[in-house]
Amino acid sequence: MISIDLSGKCAFVTGASQGIGRACAEWLARAGASIALVARSEENLREVAAGIAAGGGRAEALPADLTESGRPASMVAEAAARLGGLDIVVNVAGVSRRSDPIDVSNDDIDLAIDLKLRASVEITKAAVPLLRERGGGSIIFISGLSHVHTHVFHGSGCIPNAALAAYKHQLAKRVAPDGIRVNMVNPGATATPRMARQTKRASELTGKTIDEVKAKRLAAIPMGRFVSADDIATTVLYLVSDLAGSVTGNSINVDGGECQAVRV
Repeated sequence: MISIDLSGKCAFVTGASQGIGRACAEWLARAGASIALVARSEENLREVAAGIAAGGGRAEALPADLTESGRPASMVAEAAARLGGLDIVVNVAGVSRRSDPIDVSNDDIDLAIDLKLRASVEITKAAVPLLRERGGGSIIFISGLSHVHTHVFHGSGCIPNAALAAYKHQLAKRVAPDGIRVNMVNPGATATPRMARQTKRASELTGKTIDEVKAKRLAAIPMGRFVSADDIATTVLYLVSDLAGSVTGNSINVDGGECQAVRV
């Protein structure tokens, strides 16, 4: 039987209080990794940490606003100090407010860039020396389809996602000699609290009902169902494991077949 064993590994997961980030943290913990949980809500983080502990795992709740200057790097240092090192980084935290591309606010753009792009880069810069100390490791960026398969009202989220995709390629080549692998996961329409908020906003922008918005999105997915947070988390689990030991610099769409293209 094939299994993934991350015993002795230490993972840093942002956006870990709910949705995809929470699922990633829980699946990594089930595989034996110790987890540093990072998000703004201390209450939610403690709930996630308690659940992991109840299952026999170890998790440290580290509440933080990653848009604050210097905060991303300081959280990496604190996580490594508490866990005893760092092997895995999963950058999930982000925000995408549905908006008209010719009417998107500067505040929305700034927030999207600060939380998804700048924080992810700062976390990565702080983490790479720690991963080198361990002889290698894995860095994951959770992005989205918005930079490769854009809908009109995707809004500000597509901007940092596109930038991170470029950064991922550059970083993967730079740290490959250190045994550090870098990959990106692009979730499709994923049934999370964020999707519920985005659906509501899309309804407001288009004048369609929430059910109509959902039905239109579902019709674009060949598999006929929305992605689950667990679908994303198990893909991440594979990518950080030895099973993906030669996989780096890649992006994987987990979208039920929604985004398909032939590239030559």
